[in-house]
Amino acid sequence: MKTKLILVSGTVALVAFALWQWEWDSSGVELWMSVHAWLGAVLYVVLLAGSVVLLPLSSLPLLPLAAKIYGVVPTALLSVAGWWIGSLIAFAVARLGRHQLERITSMAAVDRLEAQIPHDVGFWGIVVLRMILPTDLVSFALGLLKHLSFRTYSVATLLGILPFSFVWSYAGGEISAGRFLPFMLTAVGLIAVIFAIRRIWRTHHARMHPGAIGPDAN
Repeated sequence: MKTKLILVSGTVALVAFALWQWEWDSSGVELWMSVHAWLGAVLYVVLLAGSVVLLPLSSLPLLPLAAKIYGVVPTALLSVAGWWIGSLIAFAVARLGRHQLERITSMAAVDRLEAQIPHDVGFWGIVVLRMILPTDLVSFALGLLKHLSFRTYSVATLLGILPFSFVWSYAGGEISAGRFLPFMLTAVGLIAVIFAIRRIWRTHHARMHPGAIGPDAN
């Protein structure tokens, strides 16, 4: 029931976002980014990185605009760069300690997420976490795990971000072209895949760590 409710809510939110994006006159921004392509690309990466570190900013509304200007594949690569850089910064901030981290985000939210992550999470565990949990909070929570090496975290994070960056960029390209049905099908399909992975992860997590809190618990 909870999963169905979240899926319905996500679908409604996606419809609202699609309509909002359709009505938004972005011609001025498009013109500026078209004239200053390289500067616009750098700014896009910076904004995506900032959306990971500075909660509760969201970078998803930028995807249709970027896809319209740069194309789906370049937007996906720029998105990977932005989200990855932001994740590395968030991890580094968390490594500095809770005192610095609480200046940026809610420690209660980070603590709840940290409780869902196995202490012995490995490379592929991080890849999965990137697919099923919020990028920003996961980055902070993983940074608090002192045994986790930066190299393992950075490579696993990059691998976990890649597929969804391309899917979201494709969805952004569809909505920017006014093709709302392909956008909705892609977005809903992606949400379904995320929840399927969450369910598999929860089952595996419960088997390996009896009594622990799974990702769907809250």
